[in-house]
Amino acid sequence: MTDDNNNEQNPFEQIFGMLFGANGPGSGEGEDKNESGMPQGFQIDPSMMATIMNQMQGLFGQGADPQAQAVSIAQKAVPTPDPAVTDEAERATTDAFRLAELWLAEATEFSVANRSARPLRRTDWVKETMPGWQKFVLPIKENMSTALTETLESQVPAEMKGILAGASSMFGSMSDSMFAMQIGQAVGALSESVLTGTEVGLPLLPHDSAVLVETNVESFAADIDIDASEVRIYLAAQELAHLALFERAPWLSAQVETALTRYAQGLKVDTSQIEDMASNIDPSNISDLSDNIRQGLFNPPTTDDQKQALTSLENLLAVIAGWADVVVYEACKHLPGRDQVREALRRRRATAGPAEKTFSTLVGLQLNPRRLRDAAALFAYLETQGGAEARDQVFSHPDLLPTTQDLDDPLGYSERRQAEWTNESSIDEALSRILAEGLDGAGGTGDETPQASDSDADSSADASTDSDSDSDSDSDEDDTDASDDR
Repeated sequence: MTDDNNNEQNPFEQIFGMLFGANGPGSGEGEDKNESGMPQGFQIDPSMMATIMNQMQGLFGQGADPQAQAVSIAQKAVPTPDPAVTDEAERATTDAFRLAELWLAEATEFSVANRSARPLRRTDWVKETMPGWQKFVLPIKENMSTALTETLESQVPAEMKGILAGASSMFGSMSDSMFAMQIGQAVGALSESVLTGTEVGLPLLPHDSAVLVETNVESFAADIDIDASEVRIYLAAQELAHLALFERAPWLSAQVETALTRYAQGLKVDTSQIEDMASNIDPSNISDLSDNIRQGLFNPPTTDDQKQALTSLENLLAVIAGWADVVVYEACKHLPGRDQVREALRRRRATAGPAEKTFSTLVGLQLNPRRLRDAAALFAYLETQGGAEARDQVFSHPDLLPTTQDLDDPLGYSERRQAEWTNESSIDEALSRILAEGLDGAGGTGDETPQASDSDADSSADASTDSDSDSDSDSDEDDTDASDDR
């Protein structure tokens, strides 16, 4: 179509151009308005708007289940070929998980038993993990919906508010469907390379469901020139270790969700992308809009708060991956190729491949634990100092999770925790003294001297401190307090 036709016949471009364009109503610049106060050339009456809204409602599937939409789009985006799992692969996977379970039982006290183990096709992985993806990307979805709504509210001219008065539900549905397209396309792209159900560091499946993506496992084994049976065993151990960790520390999922929420709050929707999208729509072929939407709508983090949130998320994923790295390496000490497999997996996790970059562009979420090696060094150090118990004790309480400072200096982890405990004890002592002074003041006659009150308070505080010290000496490491430095 020509530019003139775009201007006169493409109402979508006119609508989105007004709402999001650089010279739209919010800019106050470059506008030639007609007598009604609307920009010249914007001749849309209510009946035309109603027709457009009906078309867009049909396109975006208003009333459809966003999760079903996402699954459908993801399955269509799965790279081919995606062959069926053979009986031989079924048996090989079952045997790999059985052996990995026995080896892990010697490496960690976390329970790795009673898991259903099976190989999946890429399309099966997409379908089974989509509920988990929907859960973890919910903060990003809500942020996208809020950003679009706020933009509409600020950009819609007064003359259009009456025309768009009944369109709020449609825009909500449109936002949900836009994100369903985004997450569907992203997960479909990620299916090309993902090896296990927990490789990205998120519990996407129930804790009793352990899976390998068979086609990708075989390709990975061929790429690193290691026998596929060894690779299966190592990956099976990694899958079981992740599942055991999330089951043993159920609060860990909440920590990931909190980090994702903080990260999502800083993401910005690229409204110029929507304007560009609208300018390429052919009103006679509105279905093309679905293809145009499958592009990155998110701007990368730019502010200090955004970068800090991203760092926190990356570090948390690195801690999860680092623990699994150390445990699995120890468990698989009988595998001849464990060093090669470990190094290849570390490179995969620390750098974003094409599929991960596509995922990040489409959803605005980066899942690469770039500090995996630092986290692994921390857990290896704890293991040398106190054995598997000291290594695994990190996940006994959220306050014990390693911080950025701990990843910078793994050798100082224990000393910092001891120092933080001492600082917290000082705070408790001061609080006890304040409370004791308050009680003495409330119960006194008013004739008592300040010195007497202070003396009583000190005695009470000392008693409280002694009691706290006795109690603390008997407590588990679970009760140690650490600063929330994440």
